[in-house]
Amino acid sequence: MASLDYDVIVVGAGIFGSCTAYHCQKLGLKTLLLEQFKLGHSNGSSHGFSRIIRYAHNEVEYVPLVGDAYDQIDELEKKRKEKLWKQTGLLWVSTGGKIDKISSNLKTHNIEHEVVCGSKIHEKYPQFQFGEEWQGLIDPKGGVIYANKWLHAFQDEFVQLGGVVHEEEELISYNDQLQDRIEVKTNKGSYSSRKIIFTVGSWITKLLPELDFKINPISLSVCYWKAAEEKDSQLLNDDHFPVLIAKNVERKEYHFALPDTDYQGSIKFVYDAGDTLTADFQHPEKRSQSLIDLPAEFIRKHLPVVDHKAPSHVDFCKYTNSPDDHYLIGPIPFKNPNVLVGGCGCGSGFKVSPAIGRALAEMAADKPTTVDVSYFSISRFQK
Repeated sequence: MASLDYDVIVVGAGIFGSCTAYHCQKLGLKTLLLEQFKLGHSNGSSHGFSRIIRYAHNEVEYVPLVGDAYDQIDELEKKRKEKLWKQTGLLWVSTGGKIDKISSNLKTHNIEHEVVCGSKIHEKYPQFQFGEEWQGLIDPKGGVIYANKWLHAFQDEFVQLGGVVHEEEELISYNDQLQDRIEVKTNKGSYSSRKIIFTVGSWITKLLPELDFKINPISLSVCYWKAAEEKDSQLLNDDHFPVLIAKNVERKEYHFALPDTDYQGSIKFVYDAGDTLTADFQHPEKRSQSLIDLPAEFIRKHLPVVDHKAPSHVDFCKYTNSPDDHYLIGPIPFKNPNVLVGGCGCGSGFKVSPAIGRALAEMAADKPTTVDVSYFSISRFQK
């Protein structure tokens, strides 16, 4: 009979949980990974074919996390002999003079990049048209994550190290009031562990109601758009189209885009906001039309090679946002320190999940973290 006692139980097998479980097992911690759905499900934030990876960030504290993720993926690609991402370069465009701060962050860590005025962007990327009110930053190391491959790779490596996965097994309750163990009950059994780590995405508000600050799980309308003319379709593939972040500061409109990785011939171009999830954490049936109209307007103005009239596909994805739109990493103040959280990816967490997973595993092993994650401590919301 399999053992029911573990060093660590990780709850949630999305990208945060899968990376965390892998690193726990790699550190020699006997680890159980619980997932309420089937592995690779599309009910959360980790499914699909593509995500963005980039060094460029508004906050300098993110840059070392990204560096650690790049290092880990490079190592994993060599080990598995599998391509896990494509370097396309990142184009970040913004109004309101925000590019200088991002450039300063990159200079702090000696990260190669280039700042360009809006009217010159067309010379580098002929798909785009911007005026002088825009400024651009090119992060050449930016690119497309093959999201489904990342998720499978970390789950597979975890199992190869001896980790245990229980899919379609839902956490019902846990007791962290015992002296040296945590008792866990699911719909299929009972377990005990020294540490428990919650990487549960939008379900964080259900499983950790003691987090007494507002967490906002939302549903994005992920829109895909074809070229206006067939002859321009090549401009949308990952040999020509960069990953994109676009921020109109005055209008408070933020978008992101990726090449045609998910649907051949259609870029992913998305308004970075969403509708509120239902009470049972499902995508709402009624969708806000603005989630389609706003990217369509941006495309009409700035991406003339793309057909803005209607998206060719619309998928859905969940974001879980903290009050300040930064991650939650570590223990909960005033709670048993053996209960850890990795959550609120805020739409940007996928790319740094290997680094977050390593940090959480090191915490579970009572070791110092390789990357300083104190900026993301939950104690910042302590009243």
